[in-house]
Amino acid sequence: MTSIRTLLLCLSLAPALPVAAVLAMPSPLHAATLVERARKDEPVAMPDEDPAMRKAFDAARAGLDGFLAKLASPPAGSGSFAVKIGIRSGSDLEYVWIGNLSIDGERLSGRLDNEPRMVKALKAGDVHAFAKADIVDWLYVDRPRRRMHGNFTACALMTREPPKEAAALRRQLGLTCSS
Repeated sequence: MTSIRTLLLCLSLAPALPVAAVLAMPSPLHAATLVERARKDEPVAMPDEDPAMRKAFDAARAGLDGFLAKLASPPAGSGSFAVKIGIRSGSDLEYVWIGNLSIDGERLSGRLDNEPRMVKALKAGDVHAFAKADIVDWLYVDRPRRRMHGNFTACALMTREPPKEAAALRRQLGLTCSS
C-alpha cells in the first residue's frame, strides 16, 4: 500500500518545505478528503497492485534518468527534489519520501522527510542510503512556474478522490496527472 503524510508539500511551493509520504494502514477516523487527511497527518492507503499505482510506479521509473539529470544539474528556480522509496521492516513495507539528495553512481542518499510509522529503526531527519532501483516515485518543483513535476503516486491517490476535489488539488499543487 502507498500512503501520504503531507501532500501539502508544495501547496505554497516554498523552497524549504519538506516532502512527506508514508505507508500505513488506513484508520476509520480518516477525514473526508485527501487534503484534510494530509493536514491531519493521517495515512492514505492504496494497494501497490492497484492499476493507478502500478501506472504511477511505471511512469516514475520511465522518467527517473531525466529526473536524476535535473537533480545533478538543477534548472534555475527548481528545488524540493525528492524521491519515494520503499523500506522494509520484517514483512512490512513502508514508502517514504527522501529529500536533500546526493548521488554516487547507482547509489543515492538523503534525509527522511517524514516520520516512518512502521519502520521503527528510522525517524524523520535520518540520513538513509539506497539504490537507484529502489526509487518508485520522484518530484521536484519549478518555483517560477509554480509547477510540480513527478509525484505520480499522488496522481494515483487522487484517482480515488471526487473529480472536483482532485482537480482542485492538482491546480493547487501545479501538478499535471495524465489519464
